[in-house]
Amino acid sequence: MKIYIAQAHSGESSPPLNLGFGGKDGTMKSTSLVIRPGTSDDLDAFFELYWMSSLEHTHYSGQLDSLKPKQRCRKYIIDRQREFLKDANYFFLVAEKDNNILGMVTGHVGDRDEAAIYAIERLGFIDEVCVSPEHRKHGVGKRLIKALLEQLYDTGVGYVGVGVAFKNPAFHFYRTQGFTPEGLWLIQKEQSFQKKKTKR
Repeated sequence: MKIYIAQAHSGESSPPLNLGFGGKDGTMKSTSLVIRPGTSDDLDAFFELYWMSSLEHTHYSGQLDSLKPKQRCRKYIIDRQREFLKDANYFFLVAEKDNNILGMVTGHVGDRDEAAIYAIERLGFIDEVCVSPEHRKHGVGKRLIKALLEQLYDTGVGYVGVGVAFKNPAFHFYRTQGFTPEGLWLIQKEQSFQKKKTKR
């Protein structure tokens, strides 16, 4: 089961990003964290984070999202992201500290499904958010999301959406970032259909 959640642009400008860690709230103390645009040099690290996140998703979605072998997927994912780097509608940001990539986020702007029938045709989309496990719960994901949202809203869209599995803990993370549930995608297995059919 996947829930689609969205955030509406308030129209207010955001304060400048403070990309350093620090303070007494338990976050990592450092002023060297940098959120920067991803480049082709980051694609290997991008894939490793992407693959790690994809493996985690299989625990939330089960057989439906089971993966093909890693090496079969690697070329496809990296080639696709390399093409996205050429497209002004796609965004790729990395969180880097001491020359190590701690996390990444990707997103894009584009027409929604059946855009021709809706007054609001174009939306922003968060595609991937991945932070290495040892650097989670230190604000890295929040800083990546904030930086991406600023870029998406700067294109003029009024809403940004993201799909997240119902059991994924990230659902609660997005809620804390101002996203609200707007839709629900339900899945039925063929065996469930057959079982119900035999009971009739």
